[in-house]
Amino acid sequence: MLTVLCLSGAVTVYILYSRASAPDRTSPEVTVVNYLQAFLIDRNDARAEAHTCQDSTGLGAIERFRDEIVARERELEVSFSINIERVTVFQAGSSDAVVAAVVRRSASVDGLQQSLTDGWRFELRDLDGWRVCRAELA
Repeated sequence: MLTVLCLSGAVTVYILYSRASAPDRTSPEVTVVNYLQAFLIDRNDARAEAHTCQDSTGLGAIERFRDEIVARERELEVSFSINIERVTVFQAGSSDAVVAAVVRRSASVDGLQQSLTDGWRFELRDLDGWRVCRAELA
């Protein structure tokens, strides 16, 4: 009886952990926010990859954008605060969607608060959950 109880407890913990740690890809806008959070803010490529299509060749522009941010941080000896704003689905089908978002970079440079915004357009596909397949400056 004790073995069955322990085994069922272990299975329950495993299922709850799997659900809690699974990436949220339930809608196009949530997927874009989670992708940008992982890729630009946390700079966690493994977590970001959980939100992308297998063929990520359409993500070169956002990869270059992050490289540019990292280079500017090094050059200016600052750390940018990145905010994701105005995330809007402007075209959605049953398995394809286009999402617009604004990425704001802010930092204090030479004692002055500075901020830049860039509009982005993301193409997503529903592949057992929404995934970012393409990103380009809007």
